[in-house]
Formats: sequence, C-alpha cells, structure tokens
Amino acid sequence: MKTISILGCGWLGLPLGEYLVKRGFVVKGSTTQKEKLQELEHVGIKPYHLSFEPDLVGEARDFFDSEILIINLPPRNREGVPNFYELQLETIRSYAQGSVKHVLFVSSTGVYPNSNQEVTEEDADVNCLSRSGIPLLKMEQIFTQSTAFETTIMRFGGLYGPERHPGRFLAGKTDLLGADNPVNMIHLEDCLGVIEAIIDQGLWGETFNACSPKQETRKSFYQSAANDLGLQPPTFNDQPQPFKKVSSEKLIKLAGYKFKY
Repeated sequence: MKTISILGCGWLGLPLGEYLVKRGFVVKGSTTQKEKLQELEHVGIKPYHLSFEPDLVGEARDFFDSEILIINLPPRNREGVPNFYELQLETIRSYAQGSVKHVLFVSSTGVYPNSNQEVTEEDADVNCLSRSGIPLLKMEQIFTQSTAFETTIMRFGGLYGPERHPGRFLAGKTDLLGADNPVNMIHLEDCLGVIEAIIDQGLWGETFNACSPKQETRKSFYQSAANDLGLQPPTFNDQPQPFKKVSSEKLIKLAGYKFKY
C-alpha cells in the first residue's frame, strides 16, 4: 500500500487527500492551521501541523517518510524577503531527499506567455511570473533538477469548483476585453482525477498541462457561469486582449485521461 504525503491541505489538498484515502492509499497531510488538524483526521488523513518560515517549523516526525510527496504550496513571497517561496521549496527539497521516491509538484499555466496561440509544455518561459511575481519555471526546476527523486510537474489552469464558482469571478463587471479568448480552466474533480491517473500509471519525470479541452470563449464561459448563480453576467467589448490556449493533449494521450468538465 503506497503512502502519500500532501504538503498543503487547503482547497485542493484536503479533498485530494480524502479522495486518495477512499482509494486505499495511506495519506499524510500537512496544514499550517492547528484548528484544521481534526478535520484532516476526520476524513482519514494523518495530520501534521507544519509550516516553512522558510525553515521547517513544527515536528515533521515521519511526514517525509513516504513514497510520494505532493507539493501544493501557493507561490507567495513575504515583504522584505523577495525569494521567500524559493527558500521554502529548497527547505522542502532537503527534507524530501531522504526517503521520498517521487514528487508531484503542483504548478500553474502561468509559466506560459500570452503569445496569442496554443502553447504546449515546451513553451514555458522563465520570464513568466506568477500573480505574486515569482518565476514559476525556476521553482519547478528546484525539484526537476534533483536526482534524489523523480518529479512530475502538474501545471493546472484556473481552478474552480466548490467554494470557487466561476460565476462570481467576473459577475457584474462591464466593458471587459478579450471576449473571444479561449478559457484555460480546470474543475476540482478533474484535478483529483488527473493526479490519480499520474500516480496509478507511474507517470514520473514528466511535465503535464491540465486544462479542460472544451472549446469555449471567455465571454460565453463567464456569462453562463454568472447566469447559473442568478448573478449579473459580465459584459464585453470588441477589443482584443493577449491570450494563450493551453493544450492538454500530452496528458490526454499519455495518461488516457478523459476530462469530466
């Protein structure tokens, strides 16, 4: 029975842990919030109260004694420490190098420039920054360049699902650009399914995009989502906006994954 450690049991990590427990895995999960420890335990996750400041704070005990480590840590720096997130990841790498065999690093399609065309995994650019100004490709390389374990990078598009309904994202806004731009989104259920497919098929040492292949424009997607909630749908003008269309063909072909949304 495989043991999986999930570093970061938030909006994605908690349901992922519960999902994997139900499929027979032994799951360890970390949280920075003491009040969430009981919630993790309730769904069958062995809870750990850990944070990286950027050094480890808390008692890791056997948290890193797992075959698979899933790193789901949002890219954020701290005021006065411009490389805080990088230091966090380097600390995590140092602990993982002991017994972890495989790392799954949750990244983002923010690694791609708005080139007004379709992008694949090879089109990542180190100059592309996260919303908080962090070069995501460089962060991925902290793990992919390590020889202590095999790393698979999972680049998710915009996350939505429970408590993140896209109908609220742009509701009521007017005169928006890029009405015909493609949408790069992924539902929580597909996030869980994609990660399960990677683990079950042992697809390590790879990089994958994970966005719904459904062809939909920004205007139709967000207006429909707002209508579903009974909210004022956003309006768009005719002005273009730079875009990218993220391809998930590699994931679909190699893992045989079929998106639900």
